[in-house]
Amino acid sequence: MEKEGFVSLWAGNVQSSEELDRLLVVSYSDEGDFIPSIFAKHINIRRYDDAVREAEYYEEVSDDLNQLLEGFSYDDEIVPRFTALVQEGLPNDINAIVLLYNFEYTGAIVEVTIQSNYFRFLGAVEYR
Repeated sequence: MEKEGFVSLWAGNVQSSEELDRLLVVSYSDEGDFIPSIFAKHINIRRYDDAVREAEYYEEVSDDLNQLLEGFSYDDEIVPRFTALVQEGLPNDINAIVLLYNFEYTGAIVEVTIQSNYFRFLGAVEYR
């Protein structure tokens, strides 16, 4: 799953910015073992580098992937690639984006609902 030069994208609908942060927080045990976030546990990701994770909550919902990805790292590379990959379009109620860089998600879970919050995996593309 960790793969240099790839970025994996989830789009979702969450209740608030604080809720998105709560779902994405990672921690470590007293022994220094990585404890995945609630989000990662629900999509069966055991480990990723949280330092290269980006996420954003938007007050307004959207179905415009170009607009949602604007301003993220490597957006000039990833926007056209994700746009080509996600040809059927997005649901019109997206207000959150999660990007894991140097990570190519290959899991089977495409959609997940976590305590009234919804995420859909849109794919993974090279960003460099």
